[in-house]
Amino acid sequence: MHKAKALAIHCIDLRFQKAIDADIQTRVPYGEFDRISWPGSSIDFENVKTAASVSLRLHDPDEIIIYEHEDCGAYGQDNSPETHKKNAQKLSGALKEIKPSLQVTTLIATFEGVKEL
Repeated sequence: MHKAKALAIHCIDLRFQKAIDADIQTRVPYGEFDRISWPGSSIDFENVKTAASVSLRLHDPDEIIIYEHEDCGAYGQDNSPETHKKNAQKLSGALKEIKPSLQVTTLIATFEGVKEL
């Protein structure tokens, strides 16, 4: 088995790629993490959970970093930080059920930078 230090989950939105990539690299060295890029990040709970489960099974990361972002088209009208936080926490909880020892960090990328969610 190849061991990943972390799994990063984020939206596909190109506007936030540089900020998210820069933040990831402050947390875990490049090449030592798995990545899931999915429209809306945690809003598509079932599909993202399924993909994350594969990473957990194959590469056993000890940490998951969930990135939400402001102005997400996948969220439509309900695009508040509270809604992003609720969805990220739901995903976090489900992944901790699979691997209880996981450390999960939830963040939000804004036009001003990446912040705690």
